[in-house]
Amino acid sequence: MTRRLGVAARGAARVAAVACAWLLAAGCVYYNGVYNAERVAKRGDGKLRRNEDEAAREDFRLSAIHAESVLVRAPTSSWYPRALYLAGRGAALAGGCEQGVARLNALLLVPTVPDDDRVRATIALAACDLRQSNAASARARLDSLLGRLPEGESRRQARLWSARAALAQGDLPAVDRYLGSLDAGLLPWEVVNAALAARDYARAESVVVARAGAGDFRSEVTRTVNDLAAAARFEAAGRIVKAYDNTRVRESDRARLYYALGAQLARTGQDTLARRTLLRAEALVGKDTLLRSDVRARMLLLDLRRAESMPAADSILARVDSSTWATSFARQIGEHVLLVQLLRGRDDPTGASAYLAGEVVRDSLRTPLLAQALFSSFARTNGSSVFAPFAWYAASLLRPDSAERWVQRIRTEYPASPVAARLRGDDPATAEDYQRAPDLLKLRWGEAVRVWSDSVRKLRTRAAPRAP
Repeated sequence: MTRRLGVAARGAARVAAVACAWLLAAGCVYYNGVYNAERVAKRGDGKLRRNEDEAAREDFRLSAIHAESVLVRAPTSSWYPRALYLAGRGAALAGGCEQGVARLNALLLVPTVPDDDRVRATIALAACDLRQSNAASARARLDSLLGRLPEGESRRQARLWSARAALAQGDLPAVDRYLGSLDAGLLPWEVVNAALAARDYARAESVVVARAGAGDFRSEVTRTVNDLAAAARFEAAGRIVKAYDNTRVRESDRARLYYALGAQLARTGQDTLARRTLLRAEALVGKDTLLRSDVRARMLLLDLRRAESMPAADSILARVDSSTWATSFARQIGEHVLLVQLLRGRDDPTGASAYLAGEVVRDSLRTPLLAQALFSSFARTNGSSVFAPFAWYAASLLRPDSAERWVQRIRTEYPASPVAARLRGDDPATAEDYQRAPDLLKLRWGEAVRVWSDSVRKLRTRAAPRAP
């Protein structure tokens, strides 16, 4: 009997031990979720202290994910309020305001939340107010804190978000009041971002040039150069690039500025200035092989724009190295060249494919000299084609010094064509080939593009990096 009681007792003890272990494990799961959320949030806070707000977003996103796992699995746990704080603040500072605001509002209803958590939660709510274009609400929240917050990181963050809200409202004097003696490097870049968003390019340029004088370089500089050049304010973009070229900023950063400006100059056909700018970028690029390849890819386009025949273009393409071909920009050029080759190589007695090749060279490759050569060569060798007058007219638009002679040729040799009718001011729809020409172009284009798309898909598959 005694032995039976002993066995039963040992069995009960084992059951109790398993139950306790299970409970402890469950508690550890909840604790680990909060611990991981705290650890990643602490890393994000460190980045905020260094004014690395964008870099901190990923940390706060991960913090929110860890904390959410606790909220879902342990809604009655003692860890719940802390997890609610971490989930809400993490989501809000990562930009996930819909989830973050809901969690933070729920947190502020909990009476036992520590004051420090309430302060940081309020700042995170104000950040979401601003991201949701409600600057007035953000300022109201933060003004309620600033009157009672002691000096420290929370007060610094409150002042910074207040300045951002004031800036969003265009209240620049208030920006100065909020920031006060904070790091002077913060305000200018906030002003630059706001000025670019409002397309106030003059303000953005003046602030960035002033920061160049202080040797202060951030990613906003490259964005400013790109935005100014895209808005055709090339002189302003150039002043920024030159201002930084005279500082001790790293050569690779200066190279990126020259590359950004050179790429925009090339986009608008300012080839001579673009070449000079890109050569300066290449001289500064140093060990950045990726940037060097990008620079050379842009130079490839400038070289192609000098070509006046397909053999000349082929010679240029043959000299391109594999690292340059690996860039996305050079691959786009290669794919357009492939389409030109497919169109020119088709057995098409109508001439539609050859004419389309000229259009691809003109519109996709953006190489007008080569396009003009293809159009005029086609027109000379295919004088009986319905597309001959179209080719002469396309060539005339690309070469003004020969335009009058080629237009006169259209009038005398192809008077019944839709092109001649348009030149006379008549309705081109009355011409015999008015509908035939577009129908042929559409048919031949569809045939060529099907073959081209399949070839490009295979090339991209081969070029894609293999999984390890």
